[in-house]
Amino acid sequence: MSIKRDLARLSKTAPRKLDVASVRGALPGQRRETEHGELHMIDEYLEPHHHHGRSPIARALQVSTERLAQLALDPALEGVDLQGALFLDTETTGLAGGTGTVPFLIGIAWFEDESMRIQQLFLPDLGREAPMLHWVRERIRQSSCVVSFNGKTFDWPLLRNRFVLNRVRAPALPPHLDLLHCARRVLGPRLRSVRLVELERRVLGMYREDDISGALIPQLYFDYLDGGDVSPMAKVIEHNANDLIALAALVGELVSHFDEVHGADDPRDHLAYAKVAARTGDDARAHSFATAAASGGGEAACTVEACLLTAQVARRGGAVDEEERALLRALEAANAEGLRAAVRLALAKFYEHRRKDLARALEHAAETALAEGEERSEHRMSRLERRLSRRT
Repeated sequence: MSIKRDLARLSKTAPRKLDVASVRGALPGQRRETEHGELHMIDEYLEPHHHHGRSPIARALQVSTERLAQLALDPALEGVDLQGALFLDTETTGLAGGTGTVPFLIGIAWFEDESMRIQQLFLPDLGREAPMLHWVRERIRQSSCVVSFNGKTFDWPLLRNRFVLNRVRAPALPPHLDLLHCARRVLGPRLRSVRLVELERRVLGMYREDDISGALIPQLYFDYLDGGDVSPMAKVIEHNANDLIALAALVGELVSHFDEVHGADDPRDHLAYAKVAARTGDDARAHSFATAAASGGGEAACTVEACLLTAQVARRGGAVDEEERALLRALEAANAEGLRAAVRLALAKFYEHRRKDLARALEHAAETALAEGEERSEHRMSRLERRLSRRT
C-alpha cells in the first residue's frame, strides 16, 4: 500500500485520547507495512478543545498569520494555512548532532479539524530508518509549514542528513517556524531559561508529572536496544508527544499576546513585543506595546527603554511633541547614572536636531559622557558651544 493511501485510510480513524503513559510491558503502537518497508507507529488523536495547561491547543488555528510572520521575522509565513501546519520533534541517540546521531523517534502532528493527530515513528532496530524517512517525507510534502522548537538548528539538519545517508530524497521544506527563536525574542528578557519545559510551566501553566529528562533519553534507547525494560521507552514516547502538543499551545499563546496588548502581561514582555513590531515596521503596534511597557510599573530600565522606543516611533512618524514627552518621561524614570546619561544623550540630539534649541541641547550634552565616552561628549559640547556663539 502506498504512503498516500495509508495516510488517507488512517485519517478516517475515530479520534481517541492520547494515553501513551498507560502502556506497560509492551512497546506502544504497532508495526505497519508500507511500500518502503515496515515501520513502528504510535498513532493517536487528541480530542477537540484539548488544553495543554491553561492553553487550548486549537487556538493555534485561529491566530493571525500576519502576526505570526512578524513574530518569526519571516514573511513567508504570512498567509499560510495553519490547518496544514506540521509539528515536528525528534528524539535522538545523541544531543550534539552529526552523522553518527540517529533519530530513533520522529514525532509529527497536525490538526484534523480541531483534533490533533499525533504520529510517532519509532525505530526498534538501528539500520531501518528508510521507511520512517519516507513517511515523514510524504507528510512534509503535504504540509503548508513546519513548526519546531530548535528545529532549524537541530532537528531538520539532522533529518536532512539522515535522508542523504539513507538515499531517500529529502523533501523541499515549506516555511519553517522555529518557536525557540520566537521565545528568545519575546520571552528571553523576562525568563532565565526558554527551554520548552520551562515555557510550559511559566507560559502555559503546564507541569509534567514524572517526565523524562532529555539528557537521559539517548542512554535509555541504548538500554532498550540491549534488551532492557520497555517501560522507559513508553515514557520517552510520552515526553515526545507532550513536546508536540506544547508546540501547538505555544503558537496560540505567543501570537495571541502579540495580536493585542494584554494589560496583565509583564512590562518586559510588552517591551519585547514592541521591539519586534518596530523591527518589522509596524509602528502602530510598536507604539501600543511600548506605551504599555512604559506604564506597566516595571523596573526603571524597562520603563526607560520603553520610553526611548516610543520616542523613536514618534520620530519616524514626525510627531515631535510626542517624541519630546517620551524622552522627558524616560528622564524622570531613569534612576541610575548610566540610564540618565543615555536619556540625556537622546535629549541632546533631540533638542539640537528636532527643536533647534541649542541651549537645551548643550544642557543635556554636559551629562552624556557615561553614554558616549568623554571624548565624544566633549566634542559634542564644543560643537554646540561654537554654534551658540555664532548666534550671539
